[in-house]
Amino acid sequence: MRLGILDCDRLDPEFEQQFGRVYSGMFIEGFRALAPHLEFRVWSALDGELPTDLDECDGWLITGSRHDAYGDTPWVVALREWVRRADEARVKLAGVCFGHQLIAQALGGEVGKSDKGWGLGVASNAMLASEPWMQPGLDRIRILASHQDQVMRLPSGGRRLAGNDFCPNFMFGQGEHIVAIQGHPEFSVDYDRALIEKRQQSLAPERYQAFLASLEQEVDSTIMLGWLLRFLGMLPARP
Repeated sequence: MRLGILDCDRLDPEFEQQFGRVYSGMFIEGFRALAPHLEFRVWSALDGELPTDLDECDGWLITGSRHDAYGDTPWVVALREWVRRADEARVKLAGVCFGHQLIAQALGGEVGKSDKGWGLGVASNAMLASEPWMQPGLDRIRILASHQDQVMRLPSGGRRLAGNDFCPNFMFGQGEHIVAIQGHPEFSVDYDRALIEKRQQSLAPERYQAFLASLEQEVDSTIMLGWLLRFLGMLPARP
C-alpha cells in the first residue's frame, strides 16, 4: 500500500541537522516502525506540488506548517481546493496540526488564532468517541503540541473525537473518510523541547516552565500513529 504525504513546511535551518529537513521524514520514520511494508510518495504542497490523481495512493496525509490555514497565500488556497476534491471523492485523508486546521477551513469550518496563546508541550485530551480503528482504546490521549491557531468551529457534519479546555476541537472526524488532529504524533520530545526553548522570549516565565515540565509525561505518539494507519486502512485491525 502507498501513503501520499503533502508536505507543508520545512524545519528551521538550525534544526535540520538533528531533526531533518521536512516533516514528511518524521512521519515516514514513525510509520515505517509500525508498517515496514508501507510505500510513500511525498508532494511539496508548500512549493505548489499537489497530486492530480486521487487514486495514485491508498490514503493521504497533510502535515503541519507554520503558515495559517485561512489566508490567501496561493499554495494554501490551492491546497484547500484539493481537500474539497478529496472530500467529494471520499478518499481516505488525515490531517495533522496545520493539516487538521486546513481540512476544517476548506470544508466550511472556522480556524483562527487562539486568545489563549501558544499550545506547547504535552496536550492531554479526553477521548470523546470510540472508533474501531482506535486500537488500543484510551480514555485520554497525550500528544505533543505546537500551535497558536486552532479549529474554532467544526465543518457541518464534523464530530469531535478528542478535546480539552484549551483546544476543544483537538481531534475530529468527517464522514468515514477524514480524521484530523491538532497535535503532533510525529514529533520527538526533543524536537518539541527545542521549539519551546526557541519561543521562550514570547512566553510568560511560568508558562515556559509549565510547557517544559509537561514533557516529563509519557506521550501516546506511537498509539496515535497506529490509529492513523488503521484509519487509513494501512494496518489491520487487532483481533
